[in-house]
Amino acid sequence: MTFFLQSCEFNCSVGKKKEEEIKGAAVVKEGARIYNNIELVSPGLKISKAYLIYEGGGRVPDDNFVDFKKMIKMQVEVDSGWVESNGKVMLGASEKIVAENGTVILEENDLFKKYADGISAADAKYISLSAGVTLKEGAAPTSFIVSFRVWDKNGNGFIEGSYKLYSK
Repeated sequence: MTFFLQSCEFNCSVGKKKEEEIKGAAVVKEGARIYNNIELVSPGLKISKAYLIYEGGGRVPDDNFVDFKKMIKMQVEVDSGWVESNGKVMLGASEKIVAENGTVILEENDLFKKYADGISAADAKYISLSAGVTLKEGAAPTSFIVSFRVWDKNGNGFIEGSYKLYSK
């Protein structure tokens, strides 16, 4: 099976883009509403929501069966816990995509390196990590595990976890 990255895109962003109406099966963990079977831990941080959407804003179904022609975004809303200095927060983020056969499709160690001067504390409340995989034409349906970590470069707080995506 051959895999290609979708336009070599692997994006991250911070800041609230638009209000999403999130409905579906949620697990409430330490006060946070977690959708799409996202597994996460967040010592030192208070999370309000974590969920998956398509890049255009449409909600990923609860079963995580997706069309890989579209970029998938994981959104995490952080209520508090990042260490702020002069109105800025210094974050790092990594993401790794592994196919069901164990092949590492993509691994990025610091997606937020372009924010070397930090980001506003308000923007740090809305973390978005995107990933996309394009299957070779005629490839059998498969699944992928996306692992992620977002950490505070000036504190001990972090968000770490994973979710599984299935091709339609």
